[in-house]
Amino acid sequence: MAGFETWQPPLLENGKLTKWNWMIHHPQNIILKPNTSIGAFTYINAKHEVEIQEQVQIDSHCSIYSYHTLQDTEQKGKVLIKKNAYIGSHCTIMPGVIIGENAIIEPYSCVNTNIPDNSIASGNPAKIKLEIKTEIKKLTPVFSEKHLEQTSQESQDQKSQNQKNPWKISLFKTYSDEADVEAVAKVLRRGTYWALGPEIEQFEQAIAKLVNTKFALAFNSGTSALHSLLLAYNIKDREVIIPSFTFIATANAVVLAGGIPIFAESEPDTFGLDAQDVESRITPKTIAIIPLHYGGFPSRDIEKLRAIADKHNLFLIDDAAESLGSKINNKPIGSYGHAAMFSFCQNKVLATGEGGIIVTDSQEIYEKSKLIRSHGRVEETQDYFSHVGDNDYIQVGYNFRMPTIIAALGLSQLEKMPLVINLRRKHAKFITEKLSHIKELHLPTELPNHYSVYQMYTLTLPNKILRDQLQTYLTQKQIMSKVYFNPVHLKTIYRKAYQYKQGDLPKTESLSDRVLNIPLYPSLSSEELEYLTHSIQEFFATEK
Repeated sequence: MAGFETWQPPLLENGKLTKWNWMIHHPQNIILKPNTSIGAFTYINAKHEVEIQEQVQIDSHCSIYSYHTLQDTEQKGKVLIKKNAYIGSHCTIMPGVIIGENAIIEPYSCVNTNIPDNSIASGNPAKIKLEIKTEIKKLTPVFSEKHLEQTSQESQDQKSQNQKNPWKISLFKTYSDEADVEAVAKVLRRGTYWALGPEIEQFEQAIAKLVNTKFALAFNSGTSALHSLLLAYNIKDREVIIPSFTFIATANAVVLAGGIPIFAESEPDTFGLDAQDVESRITPKTIAIIPLHYGGFPSRDIEKLRAIADKHNLFLIDDAAESLGSKINNKPIGSYGHAAMFSFCQNKVLATGEGGIIVTDSQEIYEKSKLIRSHGRVEETQDYFSHVGDNDYIQVGYNFRMPTIIAALGLSQLEKMPLVINLRRKHAKFITEKLSHIKELHLPTELPNHYSVYQMYTLTLPNKILRDQLQTYLTQKQIMSKVYFNPVHLKTIYRKAYQYKQGDLPKTESLSDRVLNIPLYPSLSSEELEYLTHSIQEFFATEK
């Protein structure tokens, strides 16, 4: 729930999903103080009272219980979350718990004991990791009726952003300039062709040329692009081998297209699929392999994986969401498989907020994907909105089209992509030079003849304990960090639907326990880079 400057309690109905996409049982027993913020898909059982005080932020998919039955054991008691507390996503708060002022509960934690003021806790069960000596500014909700009515929108947005962001250094910032603003404004001023404008085809042609493929087709997200590609390859009821060390969209796209996800191990050099493990998982039901090009780095085994796919008559479909511009021996990533997908989400090297694209040399897959993208509609010489006639529809499809404004922004971003990549590589080199003497750290390294765009900078540590301690220390320093990625096969949906369990992919699980992503983006200043690297050096000096 976004807090209002003139705050009013929300209207609640017992056991019904609210317009904010969270649900409360026994709403008469909940106390929400002003400017509380509750993320989507959070569940609150307030039978024995839940009090959430001022300026509390609760991220999405949390569960808060004042009443709970566990293995036929009844637990009950008031839950109190004091002011300025922060609860990360997917946390569980058990009955009777008090979470102190300014406390931080890290994501995926289960809290069954009181958490003191000014402390950081994590784990299952949650344990105190650190006492905060310097108060961290808390997240302040920024959406309000009064805010939306401000005439000086630009200054208000900046003010709200400063209130909202508790970090001295964010994990990423999207790079943009006035050319981007003008590219979007040009489409807006035109007053037409917002959905199917000429910029979309221009953007597609530019990406196809960059990746050196015959065809490219733009979508409204990387997820919808991969989903459509898998539908075009008709993977229904067949097995698709994928990494577990990836964003969950890779696996979800397989399921949405009717396929069966088969998770395989990732290798330690570039965090891509391990070719040897992949081949051991091929069965008569296998139809495709989806390699991952992680964080802007080409996959170590991509050529081996293509050879395996050809040997077993399988499709190789690259998840290159993070690696537009990466190369091996000057051959672009995206041209090694039968098809590939890229994402243009806000943290990517080419960023349009949302958006994605598929590339392929197959006209058949291109034409099938075009039908899937737009309702199964047969496109005429003129687009749907520009002629008085009707179109034929030859199959069921989706509305996965990229808006013209996004394509225009993509074209503008594409022009500055060499600059963006150069800045990323320059900053990565600085970080590597500053941290290379720390024996506890394994730093990202390009393999021979590989060219990375450094979409992310990932530290690998010896164990989870040290990784978590470093993350906590950086949080205290107001430097954002994040784990990319936790194993997808251990997410609830894949545990329940496909019976995956801890220990099924030991190499992936170990890798996920040890990685930590630190800030890397083009506009990082020299002062920020010094502060970032000095803070990490300081942590390891203290550890010794």
